[in-house]
Amino acid sequence: MAVAEMSVMSLVGLEKDRSAILDALQKCGAAQIREVSDHDVINDDGTSTSLLDRESEVSVGNISVGIDRADSAVRIIVSAADELPEKSRPKIEKDGFGVAKEEFFAIEQKEGRLDEVMTDLETAAERRTKIKAEKATAAAEIRAYEPYLCLKEKFDFYHDTKCVFVAVGVIGNDKVTVFLQKSADNGFIAEVLGSERGVSTVALAAHRSVKKDAESLLSQAGFIKLQFGGDVGAQEKIDQLKSKIAALDEEDGKLHEKILAHAGDVKDLKLYSDYLSFLKEKEEAGLLLGNTHSAFLLEAYVPTESTAAVKSAVEEVASASFITFEVVPRDQFAPTLNKNGKVVGNFEVVTNMYSSPAYGALDPNAVMSFFFSLFMGVIMADVGYGVLMAVGGFIFAKTRREGTSINRMAKVFAIGGFFAIIFGAVFDSWLGFPLLRQTLGEEYNAFYAAHLDQIISMTSVMGVSVPAILMWCLGLGTAQMGVGLVLKAVQSFGRGRVLEGIFGGLVWAIALFSLIFWVYGLCTGLETLSTYAMYVLVGSVAVGVLTAGIGEKGLGIFTKTFSSAYGLINYVSDILSYARLYGLMLSGAQIASIFTNTLAIGMLFPQGIVGVIFGVILIIVGNVFNLAINLLGAYIHDARLQYVEFFGKFYEGEGELFTPFGNRPKHVYFKG
Repeated sequence: MAVAEMSVMSLVGLEKDRSAILDALQKCGAAQIREVSDHDVINDDGTSTSLLDRESEVSVGNISVGIDRADSAVRIIVSAADELPEKSRPKIEKDGFGVAKEEFFAIEQKEGRLDEVMTDLETAAERRTKIKAEKATAAAEIRAYEPYLCLKEKFDFYHDTKCVFVAVGVIGNDKVTVFLQKSADNGFIAEVLGSERGVSTVALAAHRSVKKDAESLLSQAGFIKLQFGGDVGAQEKIDQLKSKIAALDEEDGKLHEKILAHAGDVKDLKLYSDYLSFLKEKEEAGLLLGNTHSAFLLEAYVPTESTAAVKSAVEEVASASFITFEVVPRDQFAPTLNKNGKVVGNFEVVTNMYSSPAYGALDPNAVMSFFFSLFMGVIMADVGYGVLMAVGGFIFAKTRREGTSINRMAKVFAIGGFFAIIFGAVFDSWLGFPLLRQTLGEEYNAFYAAHLDQIISMTSVMGVSVPAILMWCLGLGTAQMGVGLVLKAVQSFGRGRVLEGIFGGLVWAIALFSLIFWVYGLCTGLETLSTYAMYVLVGSVAVGVLTAGIGEKGLGIFTKTFSSAYGLINYVSDILSYARLYGLMLSGAQIASIFTNTLAIGMLFPQGIVGVIFGVILIIVGNVFNLAINLLGAYIHDARLQYVEFFGKFYEGEGELFTPFGNRPKHVYFKG
């Protein structure tokens, strides 16, 4: 539950060692290079030169081409595999496989072979593209010849004679009748030779003296003249084209097999792509360094706990170097590196969707993860749903790259599933079925109705009857807000702002906790508890309002006090926001009960074996649908409570996540 302390490393090294030093920093995974501040170098003649005056010689064009080639080669193989039935596809390495740093750098030794693989794949893919175009052209030609399969003679047979104008071609079927009638009226000889795909093949013969009239009639009918010629017929041409397509298919099949033969190279190609991306990043780092002809200056953020390891790694590869570290004060900028365990670390994805904590701020993830999971459990509140969330979440996480946002989010839902199991057992919901109430007898049912039923169980607050579970939800929310104010105090104390921590944090936290005890005393009839809690509540609120102006000057003292008093309305509004926990829990429980108890068990099961079968199907389908909808609502509303009601009390975001140099691969992750 802390943001790691950062130091700024200033490193002066020889230009000849630069590549080796950058490799060493990548292997450490603990240095984020930043742009150097300007420094002057004193020349031999006494003049000074800025380290930043020298133009960078960074050239990343060729590396970018290599990355594109490697990624394109992978796409070619994957696309070829997708053409096969799923069961017949070769095994292709998916993104997210782990490699050791040694294996990562060793891929350079395979560069020559991988270049040959990429060339083979590019050649095969280019030829397949041309084959596809040639096949499309041949298929279009076949469609063009098909209307003329009805011609009994070869194409050269159909031509004008000395006295007769001859026209053979196609017109639309909807114009055939009119065309034949007008041809007869004008004394032309016209005949339909065949019909194919909405068009008819027609032939017209007329004396050459009325050729213009015949051409006019043909034009009106939308006539398209036979474009083919030669000592060949339509069937012969179609057979030739089909033979060509068959030959192209055979060639394409061989190329397809040739591409799939490289399926085992996908892992190396992806690793090579990431390695080239590192080389590109290394070249681009030159834009951030200060340079002379023989030396360079590098500045980087390094977690203070890793400074010794980074220094040792650099000194192992540098023939000469000078390194200093300076701790970054918490009131200055530095990238944020959260230090959380495996479980809490998953919830960083929730916080980072809002904003990562600033370097000098408090990391909220440990506390937020508990409340986030607790509220998700309250909202879902079903044993069956909780089991599905836990099992499904962890299984899905296994299919995704470790450390990615989707991998962490799946684990967040899985952890929330355990809380859903607990609250599901408390509220006796097992895929909507009241298992405990059906098996534990009347005594338990009476207890459940009095204390746990979301609708029937009621309590009285100052004479007003409200659902007891609603009050518990509001109490949980008030407790979270109080914890947020305690965290505000802790953060203020850490910065030496003692008065702000006491009067801006602890006093208001005491007010919220005393509010919980006061309301609890009112609901349970514990007059002593409610009385003393009320005194503490009124006193702490009064102190909080009257001291709101501490630290302000002049008129600010009074305006701050007034705004603090007015802000009490915001506290009431924030507390009422937690009523959504009750609403979402109630709606999900009622829908589950309708599917399971009302429709399946109540209506379908009594209809015999068929009813039982359809009832079971309804229970499964209905609850899966309800689970999906509830999960979406649970995440959105749960996150809102964290972002607005909880974070609003203390959280300082706008941080920039720590990104180690050379540790942003697209396809792999580093082991160890």
